[in-house]
Amino acid sequence: MREVKWMAVKKSELYSMLWEACNKLRGGVEPSRYKDYVLVLLFFKYVSDRYKGQRFAEFTVNEGASFDDLIAAKGKPDVGERVDKIIQKFLEDNRLHRVLEELGSPMNLANEYNPQKRYLIGPGYFNKYIGILKVVVGICIVVFASISMVDSIINRYGMDLIDRIVGIFTNVLTGALVGTMQGAFWVTLIFIILERSGVEPGYLPAFSSEWTPDLLPEIPLNNNLKISRGETIFSILSTITFTALLYFQPQLIAIYIRDKNNTLNITSLFDINRLEIYIVFILILAVFQLGIFVWKYITKRWTMPLIILNALYNILMCILLIIMLFDNQLFNINFISAFSNLVNGSIEAITVWLDRARWIFVTFFIGITTWDSIRIFYKFKVYK
Repeated sequence: MREVKWMAVKKSELYSMLWEACNKLRGGVEPSRYKDYVLVLLFFKYVSDRYKGQRFAEFTVNEGASFDDLIAAKGKPDVGERVDKIIQKFLEDNRLHRVLEELGSPMNLANEYNPQKRYLIGPGYFNKYIGILKVVVGICIVVFASISMVDSIINRYGMDLIDRIVGIFTNVLTGALVGTMQGAFWVTLIFIILERSGVEPGYLPAFSSEWTPDLLPEIPLNNNLKISRGETIFSILSTITFTALLYFQPQLIAIYIRDKNNTLNITSLFDINRLEIYIVFILILAVFQLGIFVWKYITKRWTMPLIILNALYNILMCILLIIMLFDNQLFNINFISAFSNLVNGSIEAITVWLDRARWIFVTFFIGITTWDSIRIFYKFKVYK
């Protein structure tokens, strides 16, 4: 018989091997959430090994609700659903649902042992905060730098080449710095509010009077309700661009015409003084949209609270757009004259054409936002 030789393994080497194995098993799951799955499995494994087949034990481990059943589900195409049913059966057999209700929110339970928070953003949110901060700050840098470059090119038209280059470079650098500070400030503010309000990741207390185990994050069994990262980034890019342009440089939305003397004449679309009335509402909607973006990034899938918030944002956006478009005092009275000269048309004809275009745009925008809300709601009802 062949002798088996056992080699001593250092504790540090064992820890390193276990860490590497867990990291491979983790896959695409965030480290902060990975422990939620691992701790449940370790507890389930311990209970199954100790109490399976025993009568009148502290825990009941019946057929179809043991760790062996989890192992049997390995490699099955519906492994996610099988795991969910096995653990759910174990909870029901041991009436643990009522125990979880009595314990209450895991975050509140943890806060009882550490009531004084010594941080602005805790470990539950930190990884998500860093991820969102990178995305938003990156978008803000590009948007603010681009707006500053366009503004610098227009305002320095006709200057010496060296002065123009130095001025453009300085303005772009300043715009990028302003974008960095704006993006970091608003994202950090939202996460501080989430942290201090005691809101758990993926849970909106406004939609439920008290905590129940049903509010725990669900294990995603399919990708049909997954939120597209590209779609989310595009929406926040549009919001940041629109808000930054109207708040910092609204005069850039204009008609640019060179006269015979090669002078650049600029006619702004908006009456800047009138636009200031709407700036507060535009900023509120932008922060609201940023908050939705943060929650999308955290949950990574559509939930009913998110669907309601998304529909509410679409409704508010439509209302603000309609009010602004049909406020004739918002638009510069010289813009129509400049536009008619540009296209060689009469002011009356241009006015009629712009009025029709306004109605077409409003109808199209309302249709798109309505379709977006209905599509997401229908998908949630079908694939939930």
